[in-house]
Amino acid sequence: MSRAALLPPVLLGLVVLLLVQMVGLAVSELFGLPVPGVVLGIVLLIVLGLLRPTRAVLRVAEPAATPLLQHLQLLFVPPGVGIVLEMHALARNALPVALAVGGSFVVTLLVAGWVLQALLRRQDRRRNPGRAGA
Repeated sequence: MSRAALLPPVLLGLVVLLLVQMVGLAVSELFGLPVPGVVLGIVLLIVLGLLRPTRAVLRVAEPAATPLLQHLQLLFVPPGVGIVLEMHALARNALPVALAVGGSFVVTLLVAGWVLQALLRRQDRRRNPGRAGA
């Protein structure tokens, strides 16, 4: 019996997700980065998914990630409550918060459009390999 078979797939997926998160937290703390460790963990997970030798990490994490994504809206409740409780602080800093939210919205919109265009060009090249200059 293999070691992977000793853990149910969901539990193994949670272990992988938590390990990636812990690595991100450790890197953030060790190097004193201004980026939250959780964000570094997500970036690490994306990189592991993009590299061919480590792509299996995503397949292992999928059984745990799928139920979490199905209930993603519940994960927004605690931050929402925090925003309501700290409304006075938001009111004092309304302009910087509005600029940060608006700026990140614009950047996200631009990046999403750029990625979509790149993926559509790539898809077109794969469908029409003989066409030059596409």
